[in-house]
Amino acid sequence: MDDSTELDQEQLRAILEREIVPYVTMHGGTLELVEVDRLIVRVRLRGACERCDAAMITLRVGIERLLRRLINPAIRVERVP
Repeated sequence: MDDSTELDQEQLRAILEREIVPYVTMHGGTLELVEVDRLIVRVRLRGACERCDAAMITLRVGIERLLRRLINPAIRVERVP
């Protein structure tokens, strides 16, 4: 996949549901896939994750690293309010 290719939202949702949502839910939060713009994935963290100091670690080390490994190394994950 090159940088100009759109990401498959259903594939992203499936990966997030399988790999990330259970972890976030265990910690009292929720994760919503808000938007995909080329290789930028925008997500919203709610519940306990909304104000958690470790939210950026979850974004970078958890979500972004996983998606880069499984889909495309150029993916960037952003948090939206």
